[in-house]
Amino acid sequence: MYMNFDGTGKTIDLQGVASFASLVDLLSQELGVPAGKMLGQLPNGPDTFNQLLGEIDINSQGFLRKLTLTCQPGGFLSLRLATQWGSERNSSHTSGVTSDYHLTASVEQILPQARALARHIEDIFGVQDRMVTLGHSDKLAAASVSASQIEAFERQEGSSVVTAHVPRGRE
Repeated sequence: MYMNFDGTGKTIDLQGVASFASLVDLLSQELGVPAGKMLGQLPNGPDTFNQLLGEIDINSQGFLRKLTLTCQPGGFLSLRLATQWGSERNSSHTSGVTSDYHLTASVEQILPQARALARHIEDIFGVQDRMVTLGHSDKLAAASVSASQIEAFERQEGSSVVTAHVPRGRE
């Protein structure tokens, strides 16, 4: 709780802040990345604390992914999942996909299900990874990856990257 010396002030829900920090930390662990960055927004000084922000970067295989969590005290949790793919983050050859989710539940309600939330986030990033390359078939066609590199990558990932395409109606 923060109080001004004159006895007036705004109460900050430290338990809510701790719950938010726990959620960001647990999601980082479940997603297998270092702990994310957390910020508290204080637009007009310490007596107007009004928003928490957590950021987690999940970068691999040429994809730059950022999960941003925001929450206002007593409010619902919002998630922004952004995926970029390309040469560099600010390059004209970079493309991106962003999804916003506004959950109608508080951080305290979501925290017991954080592992399930992490699995959903992985699924969403998987869809975004596939979507972000749309419109870049010329770059993908020009890429030269040997069959042995693909096989080594598939062994590492535990799943097939390349599958045979069977047109509909010929199954």
